[in-house]
Amino acid sequence: MMIYRGFFHRLHRFPGPFLARFTNLYITFKIWNKMHLHEDVRKLHEKYGDVVRVGPTELSINKPGAINAVFLDTDCMKGPWYNLLHPMVSMQMVRDKEAHSKRRKAWEYGFTSKALRDYEPRVLKYTEQLLAGIETRAGAAFNAALWFNFYSFDVMGEFSLGRGFRMLEDGASHFYMDALHDETRAVGRFTHAMWALPLYRGAAVWNAGVRRFKTWIAGEVRRRIENKPESADIFTWVLEDYEAKGVRSAQDMLNLFGDCILITVAGSDTVAAVLSCLFMELARHPKEYKKLQEEIDECFRHHDKPEHAPLSKLRYLQACIDESLRLHPPVPSGVQRVTPPEGLKVDDVWLQGDTIVFVPSYTQYRDVRFFERPDEFIPERWTDRPELVKNAAVYVPFSTGHDVCIGKQLGLMETRFVTSAIVHRFNVEYAEGQTGEGFLEGNKDTGTLTVAPLQVVFTPRKS
Repeated sequence: MMIYRGFFHRLHRFPGPFLARFTNLYITFKIWNKMHLHEDVRKLHEKYGDVVRVGPTELSINKPGAINAVFLDTDCMKGPWYNLLHPMVSMQMVRDKEAHSKRRKAWEYGFTSKALRDYEPRVLKYTEQLLAGIETRAGAAFNAALWFNFYSFDVMGEFSLGRGFRMLEDGASHFYMDALHDETRAVGRFTHAMWALPLYRGAAVWNAGVRRFKTWIAGEVRRRIENKPESADIFTWVLEDYEAKGVRSAQDMLNLFGDCILITVAGSDTVAAVLSCLFMELARHPKEYKKLQEEIDECFRHHDKPEHAPLSKLRYLQACIDESLRLHPPVPSGVQRVTPPEGLKVDDVWLQGDTIVFVPSYTQYRDVRFFERPDEFIPERWTDRPELVKNAAVYVPFSTGHDVCIGKQLGLMETRFVTSAIVHRFNVEYAEGQTGEGFLEGNKDTGTLTVAPLQVVFTPRKS
């Protein structure tokens, strides 16, 4: 088997680390080392080229047409990573395309334009709670990343379980957030060796934590079923779809648990990461921060407490968000797909069928062929300096195709509300001894970007 994988396998023509030909443990070891897979993969592409063999049956593809080929004009299926939560199967984790589309329809009701407008007062409520927390700690070192997590989890708790976790009010983390982050860091190490995950989860100490978490989420979902909120939330529509089933199986209930976790995790970790990375960049770029303040101040002059609509039209605010997403994508290494049995052509390269592939976002977004000065924070590339964007087609931070992030607009709403409110009221700088490098070094690629503490100082602006 080893001789076949190394020298006769159908992928033997693709370059890559020698050991990666034989086992997925090579890339898994890379992950375990620092959990900086996104940076490791970028270095592999710089060394080996656009298509790199990172495992016996796995390729990383950094071609200009990779996004279209793998996610749009394709019959590629989701890879084995999507068995992650088995036996709980959330909508996102459904690998069969037809079944996924059917499950997704129920979710779409929770993200219509009307639904998003109805969510605004609740998002604003938690935004004000976050600002109150910053206000009481102004002038001192402040872990912004932690509080952005409090914020995003409280918001998504409201929209999944019918109530927030009170983290913003208490100024302390909740079991649910801590358990999910522990789980994310643990399973993130097995992204490319899913066969080993059950062995790891079988360990007594690990299994006890998983059992406690599953028991808690099951109890919360049952409580939510019995206590419907006054105003509809995202879970309302998912629950209606579940209750409409004539005969409900045990698997249907497990799927409901998975959907509840998905609402919370997909809408919290990503928003917290986006806000943390954005303010890390703004703290090191005072000129851009000042320019953003001027745009937001002008908006606040016309709207004492702006609704989301005017904020969504602020070009420089969106440019700052886009530039932060480019430099620090929420899914740094991309998502896993399997090529169709008949194979797949990506630009000038033919890939055999049943090959696991991923398109590494971090690598593409920092490729000089696609972006001029790719490692620099230049929001103007999205406004009046379009020449700095050479190939906008590769930039899909919320994915694309059938699996485009369904909560994209809600996530942007949260990000705009928080960013505009903070920038309007406060100046920001790094806490003493901080530069932002420690934050970047501490960030983890766990499948999604898990951020490290971000120590900054928010100072109230003079009227």
